[in-house]
Amino acid sequence: MEDTTNPQAEQTPIPDEKSVRNELKEASQEFFRTLFQAGIHLAMTPVNMLPEEPRKHFTSAGREFTRGLATFAHELADNFDKIVDEVKEDVGKDK
Repeated sequence: MEDTTNPQAEQTPIPDEKSVRNELKEASQEFFRTLFQAGIHLAMTPVNMLPEEPRKHFTSAGREFTRGLATFAHELADNFDKIVDEVKEDVGKDK
């Protein structure tokens, strides 16, 4: 009687759980990155339809707004850190 088992089938490596998880993580990151880029492109469609000069003005205003928002967030975080430090000092004095 012939041997019906395939020796090559037994030698195929079984992917371990970690490599499958990493592959899934990379694929999902790429998917969400592409989805985000498509959303940005869709949101910018009306701006891209503007003539060149108003488009440049609009994008520079957006950059300024974003920079201001980031500065505000940093200052807010710095102030929060100062308040936390003051509270820690007050609690330390009370002990």
